[in-house]
Amino acid sequence: MLLHALLKHVEAEGLGTEGGSLFLGRAPQDTAAGSVFLPRGGTRRDYAQGLRRLSFQVRTHDPDYLAGEARALAIADALTLRAAPAGGCFVISCLPQHEPLMPHDETASTFTFIVNYRADWRVA
Repeated sequence: MLLHALLKHVEAEGLGTEGGSLFLGRAPQDTAAGSVFLPRGGTRRDYAQGLRRLSFQVRTHDPDYLAGEARALAIADALTLRAAPAGGCFVISCLPQHEPLMPHDETASTFTFIVNYRADWRVA
């Protein structure tokens, strides 16, 4: 399960250093199928008692904005299994936020997803 691997990496790293990113999916230069990036350095934070928030990005390159959004949502669904128990973690929400990568090129898009999960999740 990808979410389990993602959270395990996040917890192990502690996200205490700046720079770099965790990459899941295809090679970073191949964004046609979508790529997932988790920036390091404060992207995971405790935001309410018992809950944590993690953000990650899905980058797509589709000529049609709606096709890119659908692809990003499918990737996010595969990562999070929205609203389903996942390896001892329960995903509470996963909300997409769209940003064009280049203002003049709507086909290259970044969708940022926010995942809320229980803070008592433990790395297996």
